[in-house]
Amino acid sequence: ANNDGRFDTRKVFAEKLNLVSGLEVGFGGVWVGAAPYFMFIPDRDGDDQPDGPPQILLDGWAWQDTHETLNTFIWGPDGWLYGCHGVFTHSRVGKPGTPESERVPLNAAIWRYHPTRHEFEIFAEGTSNPWGVDFDDYGNAFSTACVIPHLYHIIPGARYQRQAGSHFNRFTYHDIQTIADHRHYLGDNPHGGNGNSGDAGGGHAHAGAMIYLGGAWPDEYRGRIFMNNIHGQRLNTDVLQPKGSGFVGSHGPDFLLTGDLASQILNIRYGPDGNAFVIDWYDTNACHHNNIEGHDRSNGRIYKVVYGDAKPRAVNLAGKSDAALAELILEKNDWYVRHSRRLLQERFAAGKLDAKVRNYLINTAVNHQDDSRRVRALWALHVTGGVPGEQVPVLLEDESEHVRAWTVRLAVEGRETQLSPYVDALAQFAREEKSPVVRLAIASALQRLPLADRWPVLEALTRHAQDAEDHNLPLMYWYAAEPLAEVDVERALRLGLSCGKTIPLIRTYMIRRIASIDAPSALFALVARLGDSNDAAEQLEIIAGMRQSLQGQRRVTPPENWPAAFAKVKASEHGELRREAIALGVTFGDEAALDSLRQTVESAEAEPQARRQALDALLRVKDPQLAPVLVRLLGDPAIRHAALGGLALYDDAAVPPAILQRYGSLSADEKRAAIATLCSRASYGIALLNAVAAGHVPTGDLTADMVRQLQNHKHAEIDRLLAETWGQVRSTPEDKAQLIGQLRQLMNEPPGEPDLALGRAVYVKTCQQCHTLYNVGASIGPDLTGSNRADLEYLLSNIVDPSSVIAKDYQQTVVLTGDGRVVSGILKSEDEKSLAIQTTTDLATIPKAEIEERQLSDVSMMPDDQLKQFTPLQIVSLLAYLQAKEQPPILATKENQELLFNGKDLTGWKGDAALWSVENGEIVGRSPGLEKNAFLFSDLAAEDFELTFEIKLANDQGNSGVQFRSEPLEDGEARGYQADVGPDWWGKLYEESARGLLWDKSGEEHVRKGEWNQYKIRAVGSRIQTWINGKPCVDLDDPQGRRRGVFALQIHSGPPMEVRFRNLKLQVLGPEEGRP
Repeated sequence: ANNDGRFDTRKVFAEKLNLVSGLEVGFGGVWVGAAPYFMFIPDRDGDDQPDGPPQILLDGWAWQDTHETLNTFIWGPDGWLYGCHGVFTHSRVGKPGTPESERVPLNAAIWRYHPTRHEFEIFAEGTSNPWGVDFDDYGNAFSTACVIPHLYHIIPGARYQRQAGSHFNRFTYHDIQTIADHRHYLGDNPHGGNGNSGDAGGGHAHAGAMIYLGGAWPDEYRGRIFMNNIHGQRLNTDVLQPKGSGFVGSHGPDFLLTGDLASQILNIRYGPDGNAFVIDWYDTNACHHNNIEGHDRSNGRIYKVVYGDAKPRAVNLAGKSDAALAELILEKNDWYVRHSRRLLQERFAAGKLDAKVRNYLINTAVNHQDDSRRVRALWALHVTGGVPGEQVPVLLEDESEHVRAWTVRLAVEGRETQLSPYVDALAQFAREEKSPVVRLAIASALQRLPLADRWPVLEALTRHAQDAEDHNLPLMYWYAAEPLAEVDVERALRLGLSCGKTIPLIRTYMIRRIASIDAPSALFALVARLGDSNDAAEQLEIIAGMRQSLQGQRRVTPPENWPAAFAKVKASEHGELRREAIALGVTFGDEAALDSLRQTVESAEAEPQARRQALDALLRVKDPQLAPVLVRLLGDPAIRHAALGGLALYDDAAVPPAILQRYGSLSADEKRAAIATLCSRASYGIALLNAVAAGHVPTGDLTADMVRQLQNHKHAEIDRLLAETWGQVRSTPEDKAQLIGQLRQLMNEPPGEPDLALGRAVYVKTCQQCHTLYNVGASIGPDLTGSNRADLEYLLSNIVDPSSVIAKDYQQTVVLTGDGRVVSGILKSEDEKSLAIQTTTDLATIPKAEIEERQLSDVSMMPDDQLKQFTPLQIVSLLAYLQAKEQPPILATKENQELLFNGKDLTGWKGDAALWSVENGEIVGRSPGLEKNAFLFSDLAAEDFELTFEIKLANDQGNSGVQFRSEPLEDGEARGYQADVGPDWWGKLYEESARGLLWDKSGEEHVRKGEWNQYKIRAVGSRIQTWINGKPCVDLDDPQGRRRGVFALQIHSGPPMEVRFRNLKLQVLGPEEGRP
């Protein structure tokens, strides 16, 4: 009342509403999101008292996850009300009384509602749990997100990366990714920041979105997007830079630090004085849970962030004339622009707008020097009756790409079925348009047009080969083109093939889409083109697309033209084309193709990759002759892992003894695959548990997820054996509460100092099978890096009782096949013929014809009792690691020692990819000449060990070495022991970045120069020994040396050189194995 910038009164406008999560004012009332309703509370006289009861406009908004329902309303520049919706709540929205079949399904989405036409639609699909959307100076929408990368340019009709679940359109194939070139949390760079780092930004959970256009703050803030980082207790900012058809979001300085764990800022809005209001749901609990009393509802607050000595302004836009409101669209502070536009829209809807205002807006849209003002005038015209048709050709010639883009977008909206006479003109415009921004608007608008009108425009757009690498355009073209496959197969195929040299993604996806059509004519068209084509790349695309779409079907009747086309491609000189054609022939039931692949699988002379591809093709059709072949392949290291997984398909009494006989000699990955197969069938599971009871399989190898899989059989004998070997699973709420208390006490009184490297080793064995932390791990469950893992209670509740709050997308689907196989995991996709389930070990595609029983479990994919198999020190070390703010190494153990090098790639190593690579199973360090040393660091840190490897120093030139018991330094150097390599240095021991040369005697006399040499390093306690080609070199007792550290390979500074390493074998030694 006294205009001092502080609230003088508090008035309750409405109460006793459920889950209020969205508010906006306009059109004579308040728009409220309160699941299950979207409602309007009238207040036509503006006295802040409702004029009547709420009007329910839409219902069906769900609240399975109460912080992921409809939220964060804002008026868009086009006159629609926009809102957000989270991924783990599954709504079916419609006007009250709408039949279920006519409702709009949505989960992760940005949606909109028209205030006068009362139309509801999905604006864009995807992301995770967005709680903020805003618009820049040119009306581009941007949204923030949680867990997944945090920033998205929201395009009408686009589909975005999802945190979980599948897109409603199963032919989406791929979605648009984040525009952020950074993360607001630590990645895999231990020197890039930490959980509290201003450089990193704090965490992965965000709420609110404000693109500052207020005009009162310094110019550097204009156009920057602000969002709250919930776990970081700060406002992050990102700088939006145009690129191609869209944007790149780069990290700006953090704007405001609260330093308060209870601060939960939900949104930010600038006001009439250009300064910003901040609403803060003040609550120490940042996450959803089922206890409705678990949140503090008494402590919310509103702040204002002010720059300089700005004075509050008393504003009454409703009292201004139409002409005065129209002039406000030129204001620097977009608060006036937005509110004046809405008021003009309200007056037009009420039939009270002065017609002269539109003349002013037309003149501004055509003639104003600033294109942002011309665009504003376009928006105001649109909400007050539309852009006049006679002005559209003029505006399409505007020099500004933004004016042209919005002219397209607004010309289509509301006139979708009236544009057929103008389609050819639109196609010509698309063909000649030079701006990717405008082409994006055309692609987006196409999704609103009838299918028959899309053809010529798509044919024009896809001629722009420069769009192939654009962030948005290839996928937006695809989303518009995809349904055409069902309209005209032949024409859709021609469209797709014509994109082979311009937008290759369209060709790939259109072939796959056509192959998915359940009609003989679709496969006939593809096979006809396969036979006609002489382009091996195109032929390969056709076969690959058919194979991908037919996956999940054991046998498919081939089209009648298949034999001729198959004969042609089988005769090709292109090896991969021949292999793929034979694999497709297997699906089409060709016996000769089956025999060919069986021979390839068992051929020791064939390339391992070719053998694995052949085996995959045979497993897809569940070749009835394959089981004994797979048993024989258990003796072949090159294909053993794939054979172990494949045996789960077959109910064969020979399988369990064959696997268990070799179990002790399997690698860690192979053991996990073996356990998964043995848990897939009841008879196999009984054999496994008997082997555990007999001591042939260590109890610790039976992880909690595999125990869950065994329990899914619901077999009395399995349950009995589990109780004897594993113990009782604690599943009641009382059990879990007691265990949480015990773990809390264990952390308060640990049995020893937590060991982060040991904790990471435990994590690798368990959590990493499903989760990513510091950019390492699987993506079955959420990324943990930016989560609230610093909070011990958060960790304990999620680890001990993961099913207490469970999203549908992480519920376990359990399938029983007709031949007794049980498959359990997360349902990733489904079509009419098959479903794909992500287990903890692989992605299993199961034909629906083979499913006897299917159940959506009420428990999480994440099993209970995960900590049961670990010692107290391992448990506290795991919890400490999960809370850590940087990535430690993995403590090498007998269980994980094989992780040192997989023989295929540099998984588990970090170094400069320009210097280090893997060739033919060898780690190659190749230098063009370096000014400083370069290292390839292993994730493994060892204490007592024996390491053997072969090394070749090309032409015996340069210098290299192997670091052990070392640590990486911030400048890229290493500190620790080095077994040296190179002329005059072979066989010596050096301590890098520390004491220097520790053993001066050379072992060069034992070296075969320029050839492969075997090196052995043994470190036990303080004693260090090395051998070259079996001859002793170093034998040093060094009490001062490090007793633990990572391994690393070195390229020394100096002239160009090449060094190769192969057959790296690590053996971790215990006290019984040579320690003095």
